[in-house]
Parts: sequence; structure tokens; C-alpha cells
Amino acid sequence: MPSEKEEDKNSSSSDHSFQENLVDSEGKDSRTDASSVNQSAPTRLTWSSLWEKPKINPKNLKATTFPILRLDNQYSLTFWLSSWGFFVAFLSWFAFPPLNHIIKDDLQLSSQEIANSNIIGLTATLVVRIIVGPLVDLYGPRKVFAALLILGAIPSGLAGTAHNAASLYAIRFFIGILGGTFVPCQTWTTTFY
Repeated sequence: MPSEKEEDKNSSSSDHSFQENLVDSEGKDSRTDASSVNQSAPTRLTWSSLWEKPKINPKNLKATTFPILRLDNQYSLTFWLSSWGFFVAFLSWFAFPPLNHIIKDDLQLSSQEIANSNIIGLTATLVVRIIVGPLVDLYGPRKVFAALLILGAIPSGLAGTAHNAASLYAIRFFIGILGGTFVPCQTWTTTFY
């Protein structure tokens, strides 16, 4: 085990090597040289950036600020449309689990059948997410996102028509499509931020 003197010596030598790295090839301290500051560094988030025009990185055209209170630009609209779209999908996707005990009593299902309907809903989500990835690359996130919301809305509206375990499984499977909206939502948002 090293003594305190050895530890101080090791830490001072590592501090010294760190200090050497701050000196550039001309012998100037890079901490004080303004030209060494990275101009493409992310903009610091301030409260006013929530309503000011977004600052755009010219290299990748992504917003470096987060103007969510200003709806006159594509960056804010993308954020809100993707957020609300995913909120609606998530709400519909998770509408069944809190009602499982009521559905179980109304349709006279066993606990195993209710568990199976949960598994089927999750399986559909996994399958759809795998399929949706290449579709987003091919058609773009907005079109795929809209298509998934429309396809998921139909079985959500038909949820009350389930009358036995098989119809519940089918409805839960097709409502599971809405879980796949995560993929285009994230892709759409990350292309702007």
C-alpha cells in the first residue's frame, strides 16, 4: 500500500501532465486563448430559449435550443406533434391493463387468458418495432408515424366489441401496433434536435 507521500507525488505528477496538455504548441495557455474555444459547442439552455427563435447548427441543421413555447417554426411543431402523437398512442396502448379485472369479469376469462392477452399485446409491439425501422428509412418518420396511429386507432375503437378470449387476443394484438410508434417518434424528433 502506497504511503501518503507517494500518493501526493503521483497526484502532483498527474496534475502536472494535465497542465502540460493545456499548453499548445506555441507555449500559450489554451484555457485563456479565445481562438481555442469550440465554436460548435452546444448552446447553453436558458429560459428565454423556450420562446426565442431556435438557434440552428449550420453543419447538421439541428436546433441547439429548445423553443417549445414558440409554434412558428418546424422545430417546435415537430416536438409537439411527435409528443402528442406518442402520448395518444401510449394512452391507447396502455388503456387495457387498468381494466383487466373488469374485462376478466365481463368476459368470464381466467387469469391465464388475461395474462396471455398482455403477452400478445407486447409481442405485437416487438414485431412492429422490428418492421417499422426499415419503413422509417424508406418512407420517413412522419408518414410511418401517421400510418401507425391510424392503424392503431381502428382496433382501439373496436375494443368494446371483444366478446371472448380470441377476440380479446386479436384486438390486443392490433392495439399493440401503437407501441411501435416509439420508433418513428424518436427518429422524427432526433432529426430536428
